[in-house]
Amino acid sequence: MAIKYLLFLIFIIAFFGCAKEEIKLPNQDINLYTKNITATLDMDELKENYLEHFFFPFDDKQIKTQDLKWIIDMVDNIKGYGENLIPYQKDELDKLKVESDLSNFPNTKAKQAVVTHSSNMRVLPTNKPFFKNPNLAGEGYPFDYFQNSYIYANTPILIRHYSKDMAWAFVESGFVSGWIETKNIAYINQQQIKKYKNIKNFVIPLKDYIPLNLPNGNFLEYARIGMILPIMDSKIVLFVRDSNGYAKEIKIPYQKELFDNFPLLFSSKNYALIVKDILGEKYGWGGMLGNRDCSMFLRDTLGVFGFYLPKNSQAQIHSKIKGSNYFNLENMDSNSKQEFIKNNAIPFATLLGMKGHIMLYIGEFDGQLFVLHDIWGLKMLQKETMLKQKESRHILGRVVITEIDIGKGIKHIPEDSLMINRIYGMRNLFEEYKNE
Repeated sequence: MAIKYLLFLIFIIAFFGCAKEEIKLPNQDINLYTKNITATLDMDELKENYLEHFFFPFDDKQIKTQDLKWIIDMVDNIKGYGENLIPYQKDELDKLKVESDLSNFPNTKAKQAVVTHSSNMRVLPTNKPFFKNPNLAGEGYPFDYFQNSYIYANTPILIRHYSKDMAWAFVESGFVSGWIETKNIAYINQQQIKKYKNIKNFVIPLKDYIPLNLPNGNFLEYARIGMILPIMDSKIVLFVRDSNGYAKEIKIPYQKELFDNFPLLFSSKNYALIVKDILGEKYGWGGMLGNRDCSMFLRDTLGVFGFYLPKNSQAQIHSKIKGSNYFNLENMDSNSKQEFIKNNAIPFATLLGMKGHIMLYIGEFDGQLFVLHDIWGLKMLQKETMLKQKESRHILGRVVITEIDIGKGIKHIPEDSLMINRIYGMRNLFEEYKNE
């Protein structure tokens, strides 16, 4: 009996000794963190700059994409897994490479077009996923390496290339390039382009997933935060694809109380108004399933105010936004970083960058710094055997408010993986502001 009791006691100690400590999140009501931060910005200049980037593809002399060899290199050099979590066979990937016809890129004269239905932008012409080893922490679902981004309806694009079956087109937009299904795009002529570019009034949705319905009640598209929608005759203008693949203009009545003029005046309270319905939205790598990842979240929510951010997190933190300031923090220890951020960052207007992730600083409360971000998970290490540790993730998987050092003091979260220790740069979106 004594031996059995001792073994049972050892088991209990081992079990609870390995149990994960709970990670508690702070209150998720964004309004509790909102101080009255305002800025005097040149809204006309912000709007002009944003629209210049937005309409970039309509100037077919400015072509960005030159070489897509990296795509083939990725497929050839990385062991990929399909949706059944079984490795791809060589012939499957070879068929994709043949279908993409990248050896003949570009295989068409550049054609201006517009997105007619919000869509995935893919690395290759397929909706099938390409995962790295799903048995590794931080890999497998949702990290589909064929998912490049997500692009909204009405976005101008330039068609550069087609798949052999013409089901997909490789296109450029002002912020991303990739493959999109041709059924979701339409050619646009010079007269339509001129008319679109000359529209003076745009609106932005104040919440996500507002249905835009035809006058007969039929659903056409969702208005999403991050969209800018042109207004003519007090109606939203949307483009649809006709039977010949050309763009047709449709005017949609809309509920004005659910929209505001673009760009929205920047204030922390206005930012909270935009974000409150997105808080808690599930994480979507590269916009997968129409959800957002860290960079898409910031691109969409800050774009409302006229800040045109590039697609990925590293480009965003290094983006030379006019009037913004970048600060290099990589040589500071965690205490120095926190002190510098506290004294120099602007709540709701400062980006904090680290490798593979970006966040928005929202302020200091009771001596603790808080950030808002769309995050998948936190790195964790646990003993698998006496000599081996196993890496895993504590999944957050959504848009969330956290402390800047979330996980500090948790046994199984390595100190060097804490966000505060990985932040290397900070960008204030503007210089002068009021904190009333």
